Amino acid sequence: METEVTGPTMAQVEISQTLRRWTADNAQSVDAGDIAARDALPQLAAESLIHLGAPRNKCGGLVQQAAVMEALARYSLSVPFGLWGHRMAIEFLELSGGSYAQSVLPALRAGTTPGASAMAPGYKSLAGAGNLDLRLSQADDGTLHLSGRIGWASNLYADAIAVAPAYGPNTTEHNGAQGGVVVAFPLDAPGVQIGPQLEILAMRGTASTYVTLHDVKIRPDQILTSDFSTFLKQTRPTLSILQASLCLGLATAAHEQALHNATGFNKVLLAEIQEHGEQLAMTKQQLIQLASRVGTDQPPIPRDVLALRLEAGQLAGELSTLELKTAGGTGFIKTSDTNRRYREATFIPLQAPSETQLRWELARA
Repeated sequence: METEVTGPTMAQVEISQTLRRWTADNAQSVDAGDIAARDALPQLAAESLIHLGAPRNKCGGLVQQAAVMEALARYSLSVPFGLWGHRMAIEFLELSGGSYAQSVLPALRAGTTPGASAMAPGYKSLAGAGNLDLRLSQADDGTLHLSGRIGWASNLYADAIAVAPAYGPNTTEHNGAQGGVVVAFPLDAPGVQIGPQLEILAMRGTASTYVTLHDVKIRPDQILTSDFSTFLKQTRPTLSILQASLCLGLATAAHEQALHNATGFNKVLLAEIQEHGEQLAMTKQQLIQLASRVGTDQPPIPRDVLALRLEAGQLAGELSTLELKTAGGTGFIKTSDTNRRYREATFIPLQAPSETQLRWELARA
């Protein structure tokens, strides 16, 4: 028997019982891809939970946004993961401003148009660990065209607005972050081809796949910034903190269920479960402290934010494994919450920045 997740959220935030119940009741269907994670966005918007703190911890709202994602991740990782990608698209557009951003933001804030963050290669290039896969070119008539490939992203619905890094039209050396720009474009634009639904292990309702682009026409106002490194440095703390909140929500649900299961011979794991629970509580407090400093005159140290993201991801993996070990045969049933959380947790070390990238960056910091 699985227990109800009842622990307090990281910050005071009002999430309706209707939204909580919808997320819990549809967790398996969203995981299987029968229901789209985007279906929660209009309700999140109606409850003013979709762009808290955007951009750069505006009005101190980043902690509340993290608390929303942490709370929903206790029921399903797919739903707040979709929210994370959407919220980051809003972050990028709000921060950059401009006519294109202002034209699409109302629909994103309302949750009627999904936002897709495809910025992972940008942060990787900034760390010195990769190049960009998109490039802008300028035709003889002065028009701009975007070509290349987005290797992996989520919220890739046909009506979504994507934000991605690319090499600018005047860049001759396509190497690292040099010459990078940030571009926003609709996924229904001519020349955009969204890949097929993939046979992924979990979270199939998040519209996660690849995209190829061939000569997609880009207006100048769709280039959100050419101050590439500064933009990435400004947005990465928010991205990492919200990713960490997803991990901590999953970890909280796994911890509570593992505690519930720790009877009989499962008691041999009780001390380990409790130890992880103490670490979980400390990591949540650290997240609150770091999030509250984003966008202030005392911003968090980048290394501390990366360490938080790594710790949160590892806790999710370790606690979901402990839950599985104490679940008995239920844990091997694909439609059980225990099995779903275990499969969700296997994605976290792979999500950009991957665990290996985080460890590599921290070793160099």
